[in-house]
Amino acid sequence: MYNLARSCSRGVLPVILARSSSTAYNLIEVGKFTAPKATGNYDCGQLFLHKKLDYRGVVLFPWVARVFSRNNKAFPALFDSKLKKGEVEDIPGFTKESYQTVIYYQVLLDFRDCPIVSQREGITFLGQNSDNKFYTIPGIDYISHENVLPYEHSESIRDPIQHNLFQKFLEKKTDPSEVTSYYSTSMLHQFHEDNFDCLRLRDVHSQTTNGVKITVYSFYMGCRAETPTKEHWWRYSILMENVGDITVQLRERTWCIFSNADNKESVTGKGVVGQEPVLTAGQCFQYSSLVSLRSSAGHMWGTYLFEREDRKFINVSIPPFLLVSKINEAQT
Repeated sequence: MYNLARSCSRGVLPVILARSSSTAYNLIEVGKFTAPKATGNYDCGQLFLHKKLDYRGVVLFPWVARVFSRNNKAFPALFDSKLKKGEVEDIPGFTKESYQTVIYYQVLLDFRDCPIVSQREGITFLGQNSDNKFYTIPGIDYISHENVLPYEHSESIRDPIQHNLFQKFLEKKTDPSEVTSYYSTSMLHQFHEDNFDCLRLRDVHSQTTNGVKITVYSFYMGCRAETPTKEHWWRYSILMENVGDITVQLRERTWCIFSNADNKESVTGKGVVGQEPVLTAGQCFQYSSLVSLRSSAGHMWGTYLFEREDRKFINVSIPPFLLVSKINEAQT
């Protein structure tokens, strides 16, 4: 397992130490932390350490998202109950008090840190040509502003981020005072423009149950019209975090998937993505998956079954979230 260590010296910001490669065990200095931003956004090219997942990355561009927490008393409880009953037309609207506006960043993560991430995060697209094949760009993730720990890289490090898109998306510039910064290239601007609809993060849903916090967001990928039955596809990402003080292990998942074409499906399985992650206090696990519907809209929710270290089982809720396509997104 990849180890990331941080050391502090009195009177200065912490130095970030990391293994020199995924196989080497000698630690090298990769940079020094800078003060996190309390206000304002991080610029494109900002290097960071993920506060919860411990990987190194670089900021590409920001998204403004609405975060709906089920632990917020102002959140309309009828929203969830109506969705679970399939009463989509009667779901209540949202007031400004029912959600928070949060900045999320599209980021590249360092491939050297992939062993410490639950899986190599990436974004999956549905090709728009006749074969409608899926393709994935690995090492691209979303991170909330509060989880960014910014740092300046050591000049001795040739490549602060190892990713095959780093030099294509970002241009290195050094000012007269020998300070190095990274700026967006025309290729990054084109990537943002061409894939805006597939990349855009709009809504994030979260809920804490029995000491485990679940955060989920989804993206519409497109429609596969060449299949025997027309299929609309979404990808979704889940971040589970142990906010309690006792170790838990994921054992089972149950999903309820509802299509606006009046189709409902329940799916139960062992673990997620072939794993049954163990979460100690404060530990996180993140994964992504795909779901398809025969209609252009729907919603899903579910439950995770965790086993605590004292052998007791707990249910953890996955909050309901909408599966919205470009066809009906203007209505939500």
